[in-house]
Amino acid sequence: MLDKDCFIIPVASLDRFLPAGVPMPLLDNDAERSLSVLEVDDPKICIVIHLMTQMEPLEPILESPLTMPYMKQKMVACDLLSEIGCTRTAAEGMLLCNLEKNAEFPFIAYYVINKATTDPAEFFHNCRGASLRKFDPRTIRYTAVHTFDLFNEVATIARPPLDPTSKKPSSPSTGFIVSLYKVFEGDDGEKFEKNWLYWTGARMIYRALPKSVGLRRITLHKSASNGDKLYLLIVECSNFLEQLNAAAALIPALRARLCGYTGLYRTSAIF
Repeated sequence: MLDKDCFIIPVASLDRFLPAGVPMPLLDNDAERSLSVLEVDDPKICIVIHLMTQMEPLEPILESPLTMPYMKQKMVACDLLSEIGCTRTAAEGMLLCNLEKNAEFPFIAYYVINKATTDPAEFFHNCRGASLRKFDPRTIRYTAVHTFDLFNEVATIARPPLDPTSKKPSSPSTGFIVSLYKVFEGDDGEKFEKNWLYWTGARMIYRALPKSVGLRRITLHKSASNGDKLYLLIVECSNFLEQLNAAAALIPALRARLCGYTGLYRTSAIF
C-alpha cells in the first residue's frame, strides 16, 4: 500500500515526461542511486474531452430578456451526458461546470474510455455526432463552438489512496482546476515535455496549494490526434468547494503566465 505522493508515468512516455533533472529509475537495490519504483498494471484508459463555449442566440434582436441560455446549455449538456452514459460505451463520464461568470468554456464533458472494451476512435466519432445533434442550432436556436479531442494520460502526481482507473469525485465538495494549452505541430519536443511541471504550473500548484484544499491528483493529458497538440492539466481537490478562496488564490498566478486557459470547475452531472 502506497503511503507517499508519487509520480505515475506510462512506460512508453517515461523518456518524455519524467521531469528534467530526475534520473531514470533503476530497478536495483541501491537506494542511493535509484528511485523507489513500483510497477502497476496499465489501466488501459484514454479520455475524450468536449469543450463548449457560451451559447449565443441565432437571432439576438428577437432574444427575450427572460431567457437563460446558460441554464438551457446546462440542461442539454446534462441530457447528452445521460444519453451517452446509457449506451455503456464509456466507463465513466462527468460534466464539469465552471464556477466563474462569463467563462470561455462554461462546460466541459469528460469521458473515460476503457480501451479493452471500447474502440476510442469509434466512441469519439459517435460522441461528436451525438453532441452536434443535441446542440443543433436549428433546434435549440443557439450556437456555440464545440471542440472535441482524444487524450492520453501522460503524467500524474497522485496522493494515495487512489484508484487510477476511476476519475469519479471522492467527495461532494470535490472541485477542479482545469488548464488547457495548445502547442503547434512539431513543437511538442522531448525537452519541452520534460519541463511540463514548470510551464503548466503543476509544480507551483503542488507546492503552494494549502493542505486544507485536499489535493488528490494532478494529471497531464496530451491529445492523441494528429496536427497541433492540446495539453490538458486537471487538478482534483477533495475539499475544493469548502476551501474555494484558498484554492482560487493560485489562479491569478497561473493566468499571469499567459500560456493557456485556466478555470475553476465542479461536477454538475456524473455516471
